[in-house]
Amino acid sequence: MGVILTLFYGFVGLVVLFLIFVYAVSIGIDNSKQVKALRSELKEIKNQLKDLDENVK
Repeated sequence: MGVILTLFYGFVGLVVLFLIFVYAVSIGIDNSKQVKALRSELKEIKNQLKDLDENVK
C-alpha cells in the first residue's frame, strides 16, 4: 500500500511541476512578444522624431 501511495504522490508531483513549467514558459513567451512590440514602437517613435527634426531645420 505504501509503494502505491508513493508512486501516486510522485506522479502527482511530476504533473504539478510540468504544469508550473508550462505556465512559466507561456508567461515568458508573452513577455518576449511585449518586448518586441515595445521595441518596434520605440523605433517608429525614433523615426518620427528624426523626421520632425529634419522638417524643423
